[in-house]
Amino acid sequence: MSNYKTVFFILGVLQIILGLSMIMPILTQLVFDQIDAGFIGSMIVTIVFGFLFFISNYDHEKKINLPQAFLLTTLSWLSIAVFGSLPLIFSSTDLSFTDAFFESMSGITTTGSTIITNLNETSKAILLWRGMLQWFGGIGIIVMAITLMPLMNIGGMQLFNISSDNTSEKIFPKTKEVSLRLLTIYSLLTFVCAFFYFIFGMSLFDSIVHAMTTIATGGFANYNESIGYFNNSLIEINAIIFIILGSIPFITYIKYLSGDKKIFLKDTQIKTFITLVIISIFLMFLYLSAINRNLTEISFLSVSFNIISILTGTGYVTENFSNWGQFPLIYFIILMFITGSDSPGSMTQQFLLDLLIKM
Repeated sequence: MSNYKTVFFILGVLQIILGLSMIMPILTQLVFDQIDAGFIGSMIVTIVFGFLFFISNYDHEKKINLPQAFLLTTLSWLSIAVFGSLPLIFSSTDLSFTDAFFESMSGITTTGSTIITNLNETSKAILLWRGMLQWFGGIGIIVMAITLMPLMNIGGMQLFNISSDNTSEKIFPKTKEVSLRLLTIYSLLTFVCAFFYFIFGMSLFDSIVHAMTTIATGGFANYNESIGYFNNSLIEINAIIFIILGSIPFITYIKYLSGDKKIFLKDTQIKTFITLVIISIFLMFLYLSAINRNLTEISFLSVSFNIISILTGTGYVTENFSNWGQFPLIYFIILMFITGSDSPGSMTQQFLLDLLIKM
């Protein structure tokens, strides 16, 4: 039973981190003069509960095994979604617990569905918080937890033991190193994406929020019209590039930095993904050209953007593609089933599998 105390100990740390991260929306409220006590109250409640989990389970063996790792993953998603919904409940949006929990869970799982009907009038703090939830979800809860474990001297990760010859002392430094690299790459891609969004015409605030949801391939936007609000080709091209970069399994970047310079060319998953993107874009372009009988009326960029957004599960839109006819809608549904796991959220599974294979 003591090992389960380790699970709740880590949950407490994650809760405290979640609570502290609410400082950013609070600062945003000060900058935009949209003071709302909702975030302050939510931050206090979240940190207090996290501290109680932390202190009540501090005295433990600091070991965790496979069943407890699965329990940690499940409880992490659930607890962060619950406490992540508090700012939405206590804010001026006046969402019910059900709606707020839906919005929070949609964010942390990078699903991208939203219950908020008027994003244009929603406070900046709430918009930032939605983006942050998706960004956290994109990196993966278990990756965050694994990164914390070595820092807290938690060992015994039988999750990564595939033979009796491996010890936690050999495995742990490796998992810590890989996790930290994942976080670094993820953060760097987000920063570069935000920089180019800003250069291409977004405000600083919009560029930060949209960069977080682009790299997470979550699709939360700050406006009802999504990316189409900006009506800017450079912004759409930037989104396409970083959606693709965010959809590539992040373990591939680590392999590249470790010396495998041809990994992007020989990785089967990446080649299949790019092939499917190219085929889908040209298939849809030819279909729309045949229907409209005029190539000049079809925007290749618009087709490319919406195909890539749908195919990766991001959910950004630039126009109402329901007007394209029945075939595109059916084809999009098929694409979503095929590529449902091609998002940064799935990099957690890819990360674990790669470690298991190599151990």
